[in-house]
Order: sequence, then C-alpha cells, then structure tokens
Amino acid sequence: MATPKRSKEISAHTTNLLREGESARVDYKRAVEGISTDDLVAFANSEGGGIILAGVDERVDHGGVQVGFVVGCEVSDAAILQIANKALSCFPPVAIEVYVENIVETPFLRIDVLPSPTRPHCTPKGVYCRRDGSRNRPLHPSELLRIFLESESRAFSERFESAANRITKDLTALEARLDGTISAMGDQLGWAEHKLGDTDSTLDTILAYVHRLNSETNDLTTRIRAMFRQDKRHDPIYERERKKVLDQMVDKFVQDEQMQKIIKEGKSFECRVDRNTSEELNKDDLECIVREAVKIVADQTE
Repeated sequence: MATPKRSKEISAHTTNLLREGESARVDYKRAVEGISTDDLVAFANSEGGGIILAGVDERVDHGGVQVGFVVGCEVSDAAILQIANKALSCFPPVAIEVYVENIVETPFLRIDVLPSPTRPHCTPKGVYCRRDGSRNRPLHPSELLRIFLESESRAFSERFESAANRITKDLTALEARLDGTISAMGDQLGWAEHKLGDTDSTLDTILAYVHRLNSETNDLTTRIRAMFRQDKRHDPIYERERKKVLDQMVDKFVQDEQMQKIIKEGKSFECRVDRNTSEELNKDDLECIVREAVKIVADQTE
C-alpha cells in the first residue's frame, strides 16, 4: 500500500459517493474498527472493486433518501496500518488505496478496494464472499468455481500471449539468420550463379515453412481473442490495451485547449481514431473509449 493521500476538503468523487448512499460499490463505517476482512474480501471479489468510507454514517436527507453523513474517525498512521494489516491478512492479500479527506474540519478515510486480477479472495478464516447490493454475502460454490475458472483462463491467456509473441520474434530472427548465413556462404565460397539459384530455391522452401508456422501462430492468437470476447471472459491483455488507449485519448484532449472548450460546452464533434491503434480493440471498443475519455475530461473541467 502506498503512502495515504491527504486532502484538506472532501473531493468531488467522494461527495458523489456520499450522495448515492450505500450500494454495491460503496459501504459506510462509523469507525475504522468497523472495517472487517469480510468487507475487503467482498469488494475484492466483485467485478469493479469497491469503496469504504470510514467515519461516515448513513442518514435520511430531507427528501427521504439514504445518504452518507460525515461524522469523522481516527486518521492516524496507527489506524491506517490497522486497515492495511487486515488487507494483508486476506488470502491472497487485497490491494487497497487509502485517502485522508476533510482534514481541516472533520477528517475521515476513503479506502479504495481495487479490482483484483487474483480473485477469488478469502478471509483468514477461509470465508469467501462478495458484495450484493449494500450487503456482503457468501459465495455459492458454483460462483466460486466460475471465479476460479476465470482466474485460470486469465493466467492461460497471459502465458499464451507471451509464448506466441516470443515464437514470432524467434521465427523472425531465424529467417534473418538463414538469409544472412546462406548469402555469406555464397560470397565466401564463390559459388557459381547456377549454384546460387539452387540455394535460393532451398531458402525459399525453408522460409515458406517459417511463414506458414508464423501464420498459424497468429491464427491461433486470433481464435483465443474471439473466444474471450464471445464468452465475455476477463481478458487482462484487452484491459491493458484499453486502458493504454484511453489514457492516450484523455491526454490528447487535455492538451488541446480547443477540444476542452468543445467538451465543456457539450458540443458534438467528429473524432477519427486510427483502427490500427490496437489489434485487441474493435470499432465499438474505440467508440466507447472516446465517450469515456470525453466524460473524464468533462469532469476534470467542472
């Protein structure tokens, strides 16, 4: 866990969390002691992770809606270490980020439980649970099995992608070495022109096998990608490429003052994205990323 980030006031993100009340992604705790390993594991086992606000109570506003009300809690290093130790005691350990907010008036903590690539997690007592609405519930054996299978498929995908890339690089290097070696042999031995023709024919045959193997490797990679999309499985390679393109898009908009003005005024605009940006992303993915980038930039300019 990194050093907690501190803010004198309540951030805009946390303000929205207080307004929406407890939900599948948000939980309120009056004190640090109220945070349990069950809470951390439940969010870590959920698709998008979750957020715990310590030092916040749930109350009814004037409209009769349940919202979060800041009452404050201990924000010392000892209190934060207590939370970190609970996260580390889970198996495997749960990744969290801690924020100290509203330091000037009534300090409280925001604990972000990050989406986990190492699901499923369990408590030190071996309890597997996940977030369901505004409560935690035990995982059904069928759900637990599905999460285990998804975890294994992610590991397989990463190993396969790495192996496929390594094979492609090795084949390319082999092709270059064969070409260079046979050319050097011809130069050193002073072969006759008709002999070189025989050598070229042999080289062409070898390279044909190399190209075929390379093509079959690429085809297998494509089939694996299609399988992940069809079954809607979590694909870490896809998520990595999507985040990279999203970050690039946001940076591009932020650096363009004219684009920021258009986004702030809510005007429509035409954005052309290079389809060759990533083999992992299709047209629909890129259009979704553009919309998400626009929303992020719009939120930052408010």
